[in-house]
Amino acid sequence: MIEDQTEVPFSPTDPFRFCPSDGTPLGEPRPSGGATCPECGRSWYRNSAPSVGAAIVDGDRALVTVRAVEPEKGKVDVPGGFLEVGERPVEGLMREAREELGVEVEVDENPVLLATHTYGPEGNWVLAIGFRARIVEGEPRPADDVAEVRWISIGEVDGTDFAWEHDRAFVRSALQGAPQGER
Repeated sequence: MIEDQTEVPFSPTDPFRFCPSDGTPLGEPRPSGGATCPECGRSWYRNSAPSVGAAIVDGDRALVTVRAVEPEKGKVDVPGGFLEVGERPVEGLMREAREELGVEVEVDENPVLLATHTYGPEGNWVLAIGFRARIVEGEPRPADDVAEVRWISIGEVDGTDFAWEHDRAFVRSALQGAPQGER
């Protein structure tokens, strides 16, 4: 038993040491990073968690949000969040826009941002997928984990305190109309 609750016996990047399904000790990971349970036969990998974000543009302004919760509480990011199990990225982004802003959005089907980054104090890896979008119904209001909604111009992007640099580049790119990201 771990006495100090702040001590974690693994990190988000360490290979699994025990089967998450049945607790059987796992052997050394394969070169691919996965390990197979000798008891149940399932393979386990550490994977980035998929998330979606929207560059919602209206004319020469983009909508950004101020985070109401940690990590990065008080800093700026784009509307979005983690996908639910089995959820398609565009559907997830539409759900997040309803939850965080109370609006319906039309999403361009092709992602314009693909970036990996770490999230939170544990350093969990995230695959950020960004789409351009526009509001088709409703007036954006902060809800869920959003403290404030702001509209910014291209001239304000560099002076905005973004939680993650890829969001700054994403918003700048959306306002300039050019695709951006790691492909």
